[in-house]
Amino acid sequence: MSDMLLSRRPSPLLFRPRKRAPAQRWGRAFSPFILLMGLLGGGHACAGELEMRRFWQGTIERLAREPIEAQVESVPEPVPYSTYRITLRSLGGVRIKARLALPIQGEGPAPRWPVIITAPGYGGTQQGVMLSECQRGYAILQVYPRGQGDSASLYEIKGDKLTAQLDHPEGAYYQGGYADVLRAIDFASSRPDLDPSRIALVGTSQGGGIVLAAASLDPRVKAVVAHVPFLCDFRAAAQRPSLVKTLLDRAQRNDEQALSTLDYFDPLRLVSRLKVPTLLSAGGKDHTCPPETIQAVHDQIASDHKTLKRYPNLGHTSCLEFYNLTWPWLDRQLRGTSD
Repeated sequence: MSDMLLSRRPSPLLFRPRKRAPAQRWGRAFSPFILLMGLLGGGHACAGELEMRRFWQGTIERLAREPIEAQVESVPEPVPYSTYRITLRSLGGVRIKARLALPIQGEGPAPRWPVIITAPGYGGTQQGVMLSECQRGYAILQVYPRGQGDSASLYEIKGDKLTAQLDHPEGAYYQGGYADVLRAIDFASSRPDLDPSRIALVGTSQGGGIVLAAASLDPRVKAVVAHVPFLCDFRAAAQRPSLVKTLLDRAQRNDEQALSTLDYFDPLRLVSRLKVPTLLSAGGKDHTCPPETIQAVHDQIASDHKTLKRYPNLGHTSCLEFYNLTWPWLDRQLRGTSD
């Protein structure tokens, strides 16, 4: 099934925000003080960790002040489910695009659908969850962070995403990239046809790293699936064959200042406050996202319900076994079903 969308004028009637704007509502409910004390774990923290907490506190506060300004456009397609093109306003006023697919209930009233939010791989267009998977009884929201995929027409990435700005964390690509996924959670939480108590984040490669980080920053997420995730343990990845090392070496930025900036966006430094069920995978022959970097992140996840599936002969690719494992696992987390 093609995910190409047809052009129509967005209908403002399709999105009816509640009395208070979603970003404002979340900003008040999700206390910056709680974030400051909870991010990267409680107790004592070194100066670098405190700076990181304040950085994300400030980022989330700024995002909360941005109106969501959601536009929802119905897209007529010859498929047995409903599809929509979404435009949202995110951090810094940057607009991003997403695609939403909803099942067609048929007879009887439709329930509030559990939500799966997904982000693309490093190429920007390859999503980890297809829209057609909504027929399993989920809303599928494919987010394209700023400058990637459908959002490329709204924001220009200057240079490479990972290495374009490494002198300090403010303005680095993944500050906005992670915030864009949080904004998608705002949108999903605002819709009366979606269930805000049943939101999962799912991604592969770059998408896997993004969902690990975003879920660590947002307590509304109830489950996470990250298949061969990128962006993990930057410092270790920078010293061995990996995409991180390739990109840093190419930019001549495999240095301490660059790695200190990347620390702010490393799931390794964020997942100590990730307490929801989490499922990860790693390929033993993956030289893009080395399994050791994924293992390191897995070991830091705070959840008592975490699983890392290692496939000794797998390179950097999806695999049928993990695909078939993922859906029953998500059903258990979001729908309460058993095998």
